[in-house]
Amino acid sequence: MAEGSCELRLLGGFRAEVDGRRVPGEAWRHRRGADLVKVLALAPGHRLHREHVIDRLWPDLGAEAGAANLRKAVHFARRALGGERAVGTEGPMLQLWPSGSLSVDVERFEREAAGAIRTRDRAAAARAASRYEGDLLPEDPYAPWAEAPRERLRRTFVQVLKIAGRWDGVLALDPVDEEAHRALIRAHLEAGNRQAAMRQFERLREALREELGVSPAAYSVAL
Repeated sequence: MAEGSCELRLLGGFRAEVDGRRVPGEAWRHRRGADLVKVLALAPGHRLHREHVIDRLWPDLGAEAGAANLRKAVHFARRALGGERAVGTEGPMLQLWPSGSLSVDVERFEREAAGAIRTRDRAAAARAASRYEGDLLPEDPYAPWAEAPRERLRRTFVQVLKIAGRWDGVLALDPVDEEAHRALIRAHLEAGNRQAAMRQFERLREALREELGVSPAAYSVAL
């Protein structure tokens, strides 16, 4: 039988709701518990082997110290999320919210983004982009276990922004994206505003020079 619901948000910052009630920030004053929940939330099926959890969270610790940290992390995570139902510890595997309804914003975003990318549907891409409330776990900028998924999600966000035609949003993330600059140049030309098109090209040239030390590609110059 399902045991309640848990909703986790990792994009733009870590938040949790259990049975519709927000888990207060002070519930996570022990970092180990929050880190365990985050790592499991990002794992396939929200399950990981104990050794893999220890390797991701405390790679420099020995087996005994890592196991001790893991026991404390499980305790703190369960206390923050309301009991043993929060983290299953069957055998060597740990699973987040194994018997209830678990919702993670990263999964919703990736699912909708994948559909939009597959169909190249502009409206679907705009809806997927609206799911992206910010980079993954900005409070953990140097956590090695968050780096790869953060970059993957950011790339996916850029893809749906491009399909949605939200070129200014692309440039806010990557000022040297020539495709975005060219799209805006074309839009200005189609509107008959040659001066705005030239200003956009100058912004492209300046961004490339300052950030990469290169000039625009030949097809950008030709445009």
